[in-house]
Amino acid sequence: MSKTLRIRVINLIANSAFAVLLASLPTLLPMTMMSTPAATLSEKQAEAQRIQAQLDAMKKDSERLAAEYTASLNQLESIKFLIAENRQKLEKAQDAYLRSRQVLQGRLRSMYMLGEINAVEVLLEANSVGDMLSRYDYLRYLNEQDMAVFKEMKALRSEIALRQRELEDQEGRQRQAVAALQQKQVELQNSLAAQEKLLSSVNAEIKTLLDQMNSIPRSGGGSGGGSGGSNYVIGSFVFPVRGTYTYTNDWHAPRTGHLHQGCDIFASTGTPCVAVVSGVASTGEGKNAGLYIRLAGDDGNVYYYMHLDRFGQTGRVAAGTVIGYVGDSGNAKGGPPHLHFEVHPGGGEAVNPYPILRAHDPRG
Repeated sequence: MSKTLRIRVINLIANSAFAVLLASLPTLLPMTMMSTPAATLSEKQAEAQRIQAQLDAMKKDSERLAAEYTASLNQLESIKFLIAENRQKLEKAQDAYLRSRQVLQGRLRSMYMLGEINAVEVLLEANSVGDMLSRYDYLRYLNEQDMAVFKEMKALRSEIALRQRELEDQEGRQRQAVAALQQKQVELQNSLAAQEKLLSSVNAEIKTLLDQMNSIPRSGGGSGGGSGGSNYVIGSFVFPVRGTYTYTNDWHAPRTGHLHQGCDIFASTGTPCVAVVSGVASTGEGKNAGLYIRLAGDDGNVYYYMHLDRFGQTGRVAAGTVIGYVGDSGNAKGGPPHLHFEVHPGGGEAVNPYPILRAHDPRG
């Protein structure tokens, strides 16, 4: 066989083998690659709706836990106030008791130095009836003063014992309140973490559909009002936390030495905080506030972001720019990470931010 003929035969065999391979390819490839078509848009939308319903249920659970955490914190703060007040009254009673005891000890020392005093002898030594009456009045006065000191000491001793018992009871309630608060903190953080885990598990297409669903306003947000006496409405406003979060109306809740002047938005450490309006963002640090941002809005209002973990962009910023990250700095140390958010219309006194947050919450 010539060389040319051998090449033709080889090519013919190769072409035949390739044809056979093509014919058998459907049986060689995995069934999922050939027989399962890509999910339809309606199927993806149904999956997104299922996940959104699950997220909504988890969101309600987080809101419940946030409310319970706030209630536990309020109870603890009230107990701390009662303890501080009781300790102050106890110290005052103890100081008064010591003063009374010193007076009585001084009287006893005087009586000892002068020897035993016979009232009859004192009266008989009087030079006149007037002198005798004066001596009698003085002895009665001394007796009344001594009795008053005795009575005061007895009353103070009873008060001290009562306040000590109350203090022990209050400290026991405080320990219980701290334990309940710590438990609620764990439950709240676990709830937020579960939402973040669910969101991280969905693919990009479903995530896009979820974002589109949440960009459509849903009922329940309202347009302002609510408890706290604030009906202040802000036309252009971006919610201050971007990510998974929860919050409740804790305006004017009791805090050590003051009333709460903002709203706590609970989220995981490092969750972005964004400018609610365009303006100028400047940084600061305080003993209680920790790391904070002051946003002087172009709308004339001033906004505070407290307890941050770290800062973002500062200076001139547009609405939606990341200017900080959720943390627990300042007196929030040891508690659940959160953003303490305040609104000061015109730079004046703070107003309740809860109605404003509800009105502009993208989750509805």
